[in-house]
Amino acid sequence: MGEWRSTLNRNWPYMITATLISVFLWVAVSADTVEQRSIDTEVVFIMGDPGYVLTEQEPSVQLVSVDFIGGAGDLARLAASRPQIFVSVDSVESLVHEVLLQPDMVRDRDGRELGEAGRNLDVRAVAVRPSEFRLHFQPRGRKVVRVVARVNVTLANGYMIADSPRVEPSAVAIEGPESLVEGIDSVVTGPVQGERLRQTIDVEVPLERPVPDGLVQLSSPSVRVTVPVEPRLERAFPGIPLSVRGAASGSRVEPSLVDVRISGPTSAVEAVRPEVLSPRVELSGPADYGVALPIVLPAPGPYMTITLDPDSARVVRAGGTN
Repeated sequence: MGEWRSTLNRNWPYMITATLISVFLWVAVSADTVEQRSIDTEVVFIMGDPGYVLTEQEPSVQLVSVDFIGGAGDLARLAASRPQIFVSVDSVESLVHEVLLQPDMVRDRDGRELGEAGRNLDVRAVAVRPSEFRLHFQPRGRKVVRVVARVNVTLANGYMIADSPRVEPSAVAIEGPESLVEGIDSVVTGPVQGERLRQTIDVEVPLERPVPDGLVQLSSPSVRVTVPVEPRLERAFPGIPLSVRGAASGSRVEPSLVDVRISGPTSAVEAVRPEVLSPRVELSGPADYGVALPIVLPAPGPYMTITLDPDSARVVRAGGTN
């Protein structure tokens, strides 16, 4: 036993070296072993006819299985780099087109043939599965549609949205299969979000694709949305004259004056002048005389509300009779 331990102590470096050499020789021999292996390969269809869009392929797979023959090491490197098959459709002659994938169509990720100089890969493609594809095309359509902002904000107390959201650009071009493009009238932005806002928000937001499969392309991926926010202001306009429509000459309205209160965005409310306020009552026939009729006063601008006191009046015929 002692001699065995002594021999091991003296010769262990040589034994480890011999083991490493054996492993290296086994790997080298294995790498040179010629074998057949199936590798998932990406299929890329390249449209060269601008008048048409590829809408569907059968089967709908993105990867095919390609059988390769070559050295084990080269096959391993090829699998790691994920080869591709490129199919160029230069001219669409029919809305349905049959394609047959051939082994010699396989390329590396840079589009080069596998046997080109500098590749140092001794491999050869021998079969493709599935090899038959059916391509469906549609004429390409294009039009300009409006952009609709999707606003999801909350406002601080005493603040309000002062005007419709502004979108820049307000319209974009869409392009894709004619049947899809014809059915699209607008595109929507991603949500414009904010909490307890006290000032105008101005943000760049992406546009949502009008169809989820990506067949319809947008001329711009995003737009700028401005949501005007202002403090709320309320103003009183007492004693505004009340007019009558549809009454006989000499008729009078009771009361003849009305108090108007306007609430809305500060800038808009401050711009209101009393002379633009024209409250009125409207008679539709003789039966309306002496009846309490609603007072009509359209808001002088968007995002404004009006309160009237009183909110109704009576029309009296000339001479005081109903």
